[in-house]
Amino acid sequence: MSVFDMNNVSQQNQGASAKPLIMLVDDEIENINVLRQLLESNFQIITGINGREALQLIDNMVDPQQVQLIISDQRMPELTGIEFFEKIVDKMPETIRIILTGYSDTQVIIDSINKAKLYKFMTKPFDPVELSLTVQRGVEAFQMRREILNYTTTLEQQIIKRTEELVGKNEELALALDKLEEVSLTDQLTGARNRHFLEQFLPQELAKVKRDNTKSNLENNVGFIMLDIDFFKIVNDEHGHAAGDNILKQFTHVLKETCRESDWVVRWGGEEFIVVARGLTSDGLENLAERIRKNIESHEFNIGHEKAINKTCSLGVVSYPFIKEHVSELTWEHTLNLADIALYVAKSNGRNTWVRLFENEIKHPETFYQEVTKDLNSVIANSLISYSSSGNETQIEF
Repeated sequence: MSVFDMNNVSQQNQGASAKPLIMLVDDEIENINVLRQLLESNFQIITGINGREALQLIDNMVDPQQVQLIISDQRMPELTGIEFFEKIVDKMPETIRIILTGYSDTQVIIDSINKAKLYKFMTKPFDPVELSLTVQRGVEAFQMRREILNYTTTLEQQIIKRTEELVGKNEELALALDKLEEVSLTDQLTGARNRHFLEQFLPQELAKVKRDNTKSNLENNVGFIMLDIDFFKIVNDEHGHAAGDNILKQFTHVLKETCRESDWVVRWGGEEFIVVARGLTSDGLENLAERIRKNIESHEFNIGHEKAINKTCSLGVVSYPFIKEHVSELTWEHTLNLADIALYVAKSNGRNTWVRLFENEIKHPETFYQEVTKDLNSVIANSLISYSSSGNETQIEF
């Protein structure tokens, strides 16, 4: 049974619509309808119920690269979203690709980003404002790339006759490419860095840590602080998404003002952020977490209409390398997951607090990650790792 919107296909082939053409792929018709209602005022839309049917539609197109952006669900029968994108990447190299995933463990998608050349992935339930903005930015990136390609071709044709002018145009092109790269590394709502930035530059920083790691070099580490705004959903529910956006922008500002200039402030997704702090001692990292907690707690967030509210945040803190004598045993993704575990403990213990996990006596590093993600209580009880928190006077419950 085909659920492609053949009317839209006809419009596309006839050139009847000036709206950018995008594709929605999801095995749940209800999800497609929600996305369609959100996006159809600004975009021409074609749909597919799964990856196989979407491939069939693409194969029947005269010019598949007219599709400027595709949003695909990850979990679908026969082909996952990532597998679907891998099959079309050569046919549609410029088309912007976005994955929607309904489950919290995004590790599989992160590992597959390079294969499918994703523009972004977002978790369900998604923020309609954030998704609309992401789609708009994605289409703008597609159109900018196409304009740059066309412009480059024109320059190549004129190179003999207009050598001097070409020099100036190449400078303009370089600036456009730099701007495009900067956009791809920055969260457009808050101005914080984004996942793409972290995934591109963090491995280079950690390579230095591995190369220079010695027992005597106690400050040769990278601190991860994962933050989550407490009860953020209430803001959107009671005051609207514009108020939520104001909170996110001001939250980012407080983070940047609190952190050092060398620290990275990254929006990980939704109301979740990561601070990457290099070269701090254990005490220095905990002090930074506490300063962030206090500064967020004391800040009055302007949500518009002359209204201000107070918010708090919860923080999970770890350092890389987590196991000092076995630097390569845990990847940065594993270490970041440990920060996420610490964040969960903080939120489970009343919020507005930070919890830091650190190694104590890890006898079997090769099985440690599996053990800690399976049963944190047992790992703590067996003294494999220890913890500290901003509420040391209160016993933390795991």
